[in-house]
Amino acid sequence: MRSLLFPLFLIVVQTSFGQLLSGRLIEDERKMLTLTDFTVQDSNEGVLLFELAVNNLGNVTSAKLLSNGTTVISTPTRIKVKNELMKWKFQEGTYYPEFHHVTVKITTKKGA
Repeated sequence: MRSLLFPLFLIVVQTSFGQLLSGRLIEDERKMLTLTDFTVQDSNEGVLLFELAVNNLGNVTSAKLLSNGTTVISTPTRIKVKNELMKWKFQEGTYYPEFHHVTVKITTKKGA
């Protein structure tokens, strides 16, 4: 029974806090400096997946929408989320690649 609980615990923890899904940035353990809950308030509800490129200064230089897995079709919502992502900051370092990539999952929720 204990052998089943530990992997289940890891899955729950990873899905609740693991909105940085994949990419070299995660593998190199580069820290995110922007505090976020990976949600954006909008009239449309759904999920958007973006691939971010981060430079040596820790700035997001591009955010490419990944259509596979994205459920929001509203262009204004997509632009709003992309604009938020472009403000994010990550740890600086000259020892990181010129452009570090990471896939991010953003959830849009209706505001109160």
